[in-house]
Amino acid sequence: MEPVRGLYRSAVDLLIVVVASVGIITPCPASESFSTDKPSPLKLANPRHGRVAHFTGNVELSGPFLVRWELVNRQRSYLRVIFFPDNNSAALLPHAAEGGPVKELLFPDAERAVSILLDPGVARRIFDKELLSARGEATLTIGDYRTVVDCDHRWYMARLISASKKGQIVAGALENAPFGC
Repeated sequence: MEPVRGLYRSAVDLLIVVVASVGIITPCPASESFSTDKPSPLKLANPRHGRVAHFTGNVELSGPFLVRWELVNRQRSYLRVIFFPDNNSAALLPHAAEGGPVKELLFPDAERAVSILLDPGVARRIFDKELLSARGEATLTIGDYRTVVDCDHRWYMARLISASKKGQIVAGALENAPFGC
C-alpha cells in the first residue's frame, strides 16, 4: 500500500511542477494588450501580473488637474488628485488596447501630489480641510505608471515627480459637484 501512495504523491508533485512550468513559460497576452497613439518612453515592465501592469520610464504631460476631498457622510475623508491629460499627452500613455486613450490619471500619493501641484498656502488649506478642492493646469513629469482593474473599471495611476504650473490655481472649485463613481 505504501509504494502506491508514494507513486501517487510523485505523480501529483510532477503534475504541479508541469502546470507551474507551463504557466511560467507560456507567453502572457497582457504584454500585447496595451498600446499608445505615439511612441512612448513608458515601457511595460511586468507582463505577468494579471490585473496590474507596471511601466518603467518617465514622461512629461500637460493638462488640467483637480484636487478634491471625497465626502463620506458629509465629512471630508479621502483626498484625491486627478490629472486629465490633453490629447498630445494622452497619446503617450499606454492604455488597454480594447479601450480608448487615458482620460484620467490618479496620483495615489495625494499628499505629495498636492505639495507639488499647489502653492504652500493653498496646499495647507487643503490639508487643514479648509478648502474642499482646487484645480489648475500644469506640465508635469510622471513615473511608476501603472494600470489596474478594480470593480470592473480600469484605473490609471502614476507617481508625480515634478510639475511646472501653466495656469492659475482656482481654490474651492467645484465645491458642490459630485466626484468619483
